[in-house]
Amino acid sequence: MQPEPAGDVSRRAMLAGTVATTAVAAVLPIGGSAYADAPDPNSKQDMMAFLLLSAALAGVHVATLAPEFTADKNDVLNSDPGVDPFNIKNEYFRFVNAAADAASFGKLLQIARDHRQSAADIVAAAAAGDDTRFLARSIVLLWYLGSWYKPDDLKKSSAAGTRAFIPSQVVSAKAYTQGLVWQIVQAHPMGYSNLQFGYWSRDPRDPNDPLDRSNVGVITPTIP
Repeated sequence: MQPEPAGDVSRRAMLAGTVATTAVAAVLPIGGSAYADAPDPNSKQDMMAFLLLSAALAGVHVATLAPEFTADKNDVLNSDPGVDPFNIKNEYFRFVNAAADAASFGKLLQIARDHRQSAADIVAAAAAGDDTRFLARSIVLLWYLGSWYKPDDLKKSSAAGTRAFIPSQVVSAKAYTQGLVWQIVQAHPMGYSNLQFGYWSRDPRDPNDPLDRSNVGVITPTIP
């Protein structure tokens, strides 16, 4: 084999360089990608993005999902999600992170970051594509019912246009008791209640009644 002339770029060298560049590109995150990194359950900013997303989709205040939430006046993403006795937000984040498509979940969190001042914009952006729309629905059902409905099952049901049974999974015993549906209707699931003895003798309060100040902040279209 003849030696290659000094200073010339050989075909062999070009091929080797191309292969090496491709191999490196395959393992590095895409530059400029809004959601190249996987969601991190231990990141406060990722948790805040999840809370903003969830609050917008569910139509509730962030403090309803995270009772010990402390707002940062300069940037809500820098707020402290807090630690509460149930910490159901952490359980839901970890569950979605493990059960859902990572790219779709990351995209939803990025939508929440990009539109963090507007719940309506978060909802509109989340509903814009099938990759996020049905995962968003799964997250809403998770918060309200404590059960996980797979996005693919919701998509199939929507396409069929029927009221077919959709299987679900109760995430945990804690999730069973902490569903938003119970808080909003002021009731409790079978076999559990943290309400005062004799509560059934009183009329329930309407969280949408502007004259009733007992439920301020439960239902709201705004983001703190």
